This record gives sequence, C-alpha cells and structure tokens, in this order.
Amino acid sequence: MEEEKNNCPNCGQNEMKNYCPNCGEQRYKRIVMKDILGDFMSNLFSLEGQVLRTIKDLTIQPGIMIRSYLKGKRKVYYKPFQYYILAATLYFIFFFMWGDSFMEMFSNIGANANATATAEQINSLQQRMTEFQSENVRLFNALQIPLYAWFIWLFFGRKNNYNFTESMVASLYLTAQTLLFGIISSFLVLVNPSASIIMNIIFAFIYFPWVFKQLYHQKLLPTILKSWIIIIAVFILFGILMALISVVWIIITR
Repeated sequence: MEEEKNNCPNCGQNEMKNYCPNCGEQRYKRIVMKDILGDFMSNLFSLEGQVLRTIKDLTIQPGIMIRSYLKGKRKVYYKPFQYYILAATLYFIFFFMWGDSFMEMFSNIGANANATATAEQINSLQQRMTEFQSENVRLFNALQIPLYAWFIWLFFGRKNNYNFTESMVASLYLTAQTLLFGIISSFLVLVNPSASIIMNIIFAFIYFPWVFKQLYHQKLLPTILKSWIIIIAVFILFGILMALISVVWIIITR
C-alpha cells in the first residue's frame, strides 16, 4: 500500500515525492474540505482577474488587446470563445427575465411601419416571430460570429497576414463586447422603444472602427469606411437569415 502511494496515480512514475517529476501530479492524499475551498477560491480569483482584465482592455484599448492575444499574450486574458459564452450567458439570463417585453417592443417598431397588411395579420405574424426569435435568441446571436469573421478577414485580415481563424477570434471578442453593451443599452427601451437600437448602432459605428484601427494599423478614413461596410453588410445578411429562418419555421409549423 505504501509503495502504491509512492507511485504517481496519473502516469505511474516511481519514487514520487510531493509532486511527480514526470507529469507534475501531486502525491496522493485524502481530499478534505480545505482542498475544495482552496480550489474554489483559487479558481474564483483567477476567473475574476482574467475576466476583469479582458473587459477593461476590450473597453479602453480593444484593438491592442486583441492584437496582443493573437501575438501570443494569452495567459492574462479570458479565451475568446469562453468570453463569448460568458457574455452570451449574461445576455440570455437578462432576456430570460425581460426578453418577452423587449422583443415585443422591438417588434412593434417594424409592425407600426407596415401599412399593407391587416392589423390582425400583423399581430399574428408578429407574435409568432417574436416567440420564435425569443426562444432561439442564442442561435441568432451565434450567427453573427462567422458573418463578422468572414467580413473582417475579407476587408482587413487577409491584407495583414491574419487567417480566418484569427479573424474569428476578433469576431468573438467584438460580438461578446457588443452583447455586454446591449444589456446596458436595452434599459433605454423603458424610456423610448427605439432608444436602445439607436445606442447600439452608435456604439457599433464608433467601436468597430476604433478596434480595427488599433488592430490592423491602417489609415483612419479607409478603416472607418470598411468598418461601416462590415456593420451594414452583416446587419443586412443577419436580418435576411433571421427572417428566412423565422418564416421557414412558421411555414413548417403551420
């Protein structure tokens, strides 16, 4: 029994002391409450440090932060996909609590502008689409990631020796930061139904050029124009995909 304790439980290395010289596994010992609490506190503070650093740098120097991550400075930052999952989770929790009201107010903007259909048809279609889009908000938000990644690579990445996957990293960070801002700006809907949409548009048209200017070091005016083209193109394609998926779902489930 003593000999088994001296062997590494992970790789079987003999003559193990406090840690295995081969793989770094800790010497066998019974798990006590102190170990669990220690792991919890360690992970908690590690998470906070990475998340807060990532949020801070994506707020005050986003392009520099993304460039640093792509160039290998990754230990101090939360990984892009994990950061997106964190932002999306907060966003979905928010919409789980308030989503129906906000989606209804957003839909009213488009419904009020439609004068060709009857009020009953509009209300019926609006209700079904609102319900479907609210239930599948995760899918619709995730669709933006590859769309942004492709346009970022097309307009910036390939000319600066960045591949599509690296453009996907930029897209994940940008989308996550947009989701976090969207949570804050959505409260403006309580003041005016269109205020949140306007603030999100202003945020995108300012934030994206700022990111791309820091990240790719291109001239200011071309960076602004290409950034705005990306935003508009993704908005149009995303809207088309969102509408098509919703209509197909309504037809299938009719």
